[in-house]
Formats: sequence, structure tokens, C-alpha cells
Amino acid sequence: AVEARHFTDGGAGAEDLATAVNALMENVIAHTPEGTAFAVTLVATGDGAALTVADDGPGLPADAAVRGRSDRGSSGLGLDIARRCAEASGGSMTLGASPTGGSLITLHFLVP
Repeated sequence: AVEARHFTDGGAGAEDLATAVNALMENVIAHTPEGTAFAVTLVATGDGAALTVADDGPGLPADAAVRGRSDRGSSGLGLDIARRCAEASGGSMTLGASPTGGSLITLHFLVP
């Protein structure tokens, strides 16, 4: 299990995790039709934790990870914020398609 204290002992802070979750949830709400199903998971990994958000929406545009570019009328700032939070811990962000063709975003947080 991922212990909350790990997010305060250096590396990713609890505030970084909360900021990343908030940014990703705002993206789901802003960029999927009302009532779209989504799932959020947080699992321990060998070197930290992986936070995954998957939805049944329209999926991500090819340039979704580039701040300032969006075909859906936004700045792309939410994904940039989430990526920076993961990178603050030494981790990363990966983008892909969910099993239903929607968005799949995984943030890898490294913890000491």
C-alpha cells in the first residue's frame, strides 16, 4: 500500500499529489460528455506510486501533452500541471487510450 507519509518525506509532496488529481479530474469533467464513466486508481509500484485516470470519452488529441494546444478550447494547462507534479518527484506522465478508446493518463510518482 502507498503510505501517505511517503509523499511528505521528500520527493512528491501530498500537495503535488492533490494538485495532480485535481487537474486530471477537471480535465475529465471539461473534456468528456456529461455522464461519461471514468475510473481513478492509485497503486504502489516498486519505486513509488502510479496514479491512473481512464475514461470512456472521446480520447486525447495527438498533441494533448503540449501546453497551449488543444482542439477542445482549452490551454492544455491541466495536463501540464499534472505532468509537472509527477516530474517534481522524479517521475513521469504517460498518455494513451483506455480500453474503450477514451483517455488513459498515468502519473508515475517516485517516493524515497
